[in-house]
Amino acid sequence: MKKRCKLILILAIFGNFIYAQSNDANKLEILTGGSFAKPKIIPSLTNLALAQITINYKLTSTERTVGHEKSTGATSGAKITAYLETTDGELTNADFQEITDYFYSYFQNKLKENGIDTIGWNTIIKTDFYKNAVEKDGEGEDEKQGKSGNVWVTSTAHKGNILYGGATPFAFGKIKKASKFCDEIGAPAGFFHITVDFADIMVHVGIKTEGSGLYYYQTRTTKTEWVVESEMKVVPSTHGNTLFWNKKSQAESLVQRGDLEAVSNYQDAINEDASRLKNWYSFSKLWAFNKELDPIVIETTRAKYKAAAKKALEKYADAFIAKTKDGK
Repeated sequence: MKKRCKLILILAIFGNFIYAQSNDANKLEILTGGSFAKPKIIPSLTNLALAQITINYKLTSTERTVGHEKSTGATSGAKITAYLETTDGELTNADFQEITDYFYSYFQNKLKENGIDTIGWNTIIKTDFYKNAVEKDGEGEDEKQGKSGNVWVTSTAHKGNILYGGATPFAFGKIKKASKFCDEIGAPAGFFHITVDFADIMVHVGIKTEGSGLYYYQTRTTKTEWVVESEMKVVPSTHGNTLFWNKKSQAESLVQRGDLEAVSNYQDAINEDASRLKNWYSFSKLWAFNKELDPIVIETTRAKYKAAAKKALEKYADAFIAKTKDGK
């Protein structure tokens, strides 16, 4: 426990220093089609269609690491998983829909407050593009069931269609249809993919070999240090990037490069729970010497979770507004 507390203190000091030195807008990066092309859509926004907001809410969060001793080539891996548990009943699809729709309204209001008008939802859903351009999201059902060590629920604003799955931008005939859509509604369109995480997890493996250099005189020590804290945040998405498109068939991707932290210590309790250990089949095939640490359960109420998640999404909206101003 002392080692864990010491690591928590070090990470807290380091994390606060980094946070104080950073700007949330800098955690959002605009990517264009060419290496030297300058962004044209996001920095010059005067209006925007929030055509799709897809939010993935993590219910379990897993961190893996591999330690490597350079002098000997020795390697060791470790993994830890955090579970979210609401003590007053399970979070429902209605709960996640409430958070997502709240974000849509908050984001829309923030855009308008900063001189960026938005296209009404009813205008968007009446278009042929909205009705016919439905895609699947960026991850399959197997992934959602936790084969990667993460489980999540996906929600779209207003229960809307997924028009952009998060991978390759529109191609072939869909390019013309997307461009016509933007021309028809009179604004560029944004297709957002956002991930909300409930925990901050860090794990480190250190390896130290001592001895004469002869194998049978050597001793090797592996030390694993870890920390799990309840922290609601928007994290870089593994489900795909956010895409912007306009009537000229110009495209820009918005990529998140760092966590947008919002609310810490929203939990009622944090406990280790060895009963939740699962077969680490995917990692053990690569690292026979792996170590799976006892899982952590973060307990909270549905109301506390929803309030913290809304704050995290507000952070994302505020960072986006700041990003649009950076390029002006």
